[in-house]
Amino acid sequence: MKRSFADILQGLDSDRAAKVARKLPEWAAVGAEIPTALALEQCSSSATALYKAGQAAAAANLRFAHPSHALRRGPLPLTKPRVATGLPAAPPAPVIGTVLDLTGGLGVDSWALSQVAERVVYFERDAELAAAAERNFERLGAANIEVRCETVTPESELPEADLIYADPARRNAAGRKVFLLEDCTPDILTLLPMLLRKAPAVLLKLSPMADLAMLADRLGSALREVHVVEFDGEVKELLCQLVRDAAPVEPDIVVVSLSGQAAGFAARSGQLPPETSFGPHRFASLAVPPLTMPRVARFPEAVAADVPQNCLRFRMSEERAAEARYAAEVRPGDVLLEPCPALLKAGAFRLPCARWGLQKLAPSTHLYRLPAVPGAKEALSAPGNQFFPSPGAETPSSAPGSKFFKAWRVGETLPFGAAAFRELRKRYPRADVTSRNMPLGSAELQKKIGIAPGGDVHIFGCRLADGAAALIVTSTE
Repeated sequence: MKRSFADILQGLDSDRAAKVARKLPEWAAVGAEIPTALALEQCSSSATALYKAGQAAAAANLRFAHPSHALRRGPLPLTKPRVATGLPAAPPAPVIGTVLDLTGGLGVDSWALSQVAERVVYFERDAELAAAAERNFERLGAANIEVRCETVTPESELPEADLIYADPARRNAAGRKVFLLEDCTPDILTLLPMLLRKAPAVLLKLSPMADLAMLADRLGSALREVHVVEFDGEVKELLCQLVRDAAPVEPDIVVVSLSGQAAGFAARSGQLPPETSFGPHRFASLAVPPLTMPRVARFPEAVAADVPQNCLRFRMSEERAAEARYAAEVRPGDVLLEPCPALLKAGAFRLPCARWGLQKLAPSTHLYRLPAVPGAKEALSAPGNQFFPSPGAETPSSAPGSKFFKAWRVGETLPFGAAAFRELRKRYPRADVTSRNMPLGSAELQKKIGIAPGGDVHIFGCRLADGAAALIVTSTE
């Protein structure tokens, strides 16, 4: 039966409501207004917005008043309920005076920043969005946000602030995506000198497609950190921290894995859903599967103690200086590690070998093998070996480095070719296929092998250290 136009509209509303519930659970809970689908698409999620709130405090070189909030080199560790008394913990005191949000949009980032600031000034050129945001802030109890419906230009009279935040629009007048900083709206490169006169720190949210080397070159000596923020398995944004009157130094790159579990925060009440916090996050899509969790590697203790385990901090000079170790072979029973998208985006290719003692499959094959234990009959046979968690780790998946990889158990390795394709079609009616360092893309290789996607088996087509092409059959069990 054909659906009526009214039914189609109702379905669209239901779809939007479901997306709001997933992306902005706190906003959905208060019945927030979402004026347009585009505004919802372009806004931050609760998890990434709250992460930015923590980084705003770090960028302003401030600490939280609450002792548990004294982290300066990682995400904001929001307060959990006090289980012993059954009462919510007291919300943290504001740690930033005034924050300006120059590109307010739906207002999600302004709302998150209001959790750590005494005052937030929200700027938005679209009158409909600004009006909806003002009503939503009232619903959310964010009484410390001032709404201004205006466009920020180099001639604008901005108030003095402790930090300025901007998320420039990455579409031109024709609606096409743009990636150069000067093509975004507003033009941050033109505004930046004025912004750094008004505030000692600036936080920029930029396209995940932007090139990190280009950003370092264009933003100059003011750039201090670039955060590659991944949310539920996808790189969502790049955050750039800039400071006024800074001596030239190489910026830090921070790889961050967030999960949807971090999104259900209500900072004013200090309440969190069960088993959630804003650091360290559980990154469900990259966690080692339950059956293999006891076998996760104990990575060497090379990560700075003050960096939460879902954050990796490094500089590109470290990556360039890192010595890559290559796997001589990949055997059945080996553990193959697939890096998360944020690690790949950050360009940390040789660094995992130096930081965690991993073996790379080939110079341009960004897959890693856990080294075998010397003297053990098989890689996982000896208690206390490197496949057990680090001393003090709460769970195997909390070992340093494990948040940035998905672990696969190798079943077999076959030479790349038609004979192997035929054999794989016989054995595995369904399997997902990933291509790394091969002329064929993943979808093309899947089609060439002739296996339907799905199931528990995952096949990696890649080149090994000796240059040979191989098909590595893996599973999560």
